[in-house]
Amino acid sequence: MSHAIAVRPAAPAPAHPPRPGVAAGFRVICHEPVCPDCRSLDITAEDVETGDGITETALICRSCGTAWPMACVADWGGPR
Repeated sequence: MSHAIAVRPAAPAPAHPPRPGVAAGFRVICHEPVCPDCRSLDITAEDVETGDGITETALICRSCGTAWPMACVADWGGPR
């Protein structure tokens, strides 16, 4: 006689594990490489100056020239 045993799966890993160098309580949100203005997928990434002496990597639309950050950091308390 065979008895089935219910095995509870392990808790899943977080969808976005913390990245090295990012303090707990913050989350890095990567932006899609789709132009927010014209919806083009013809996107490149370049280092650009923000105007206040800081350089960051930005996504740039080759169709219309719109630029936006590759990612941003947000406060994150985690799911509640």
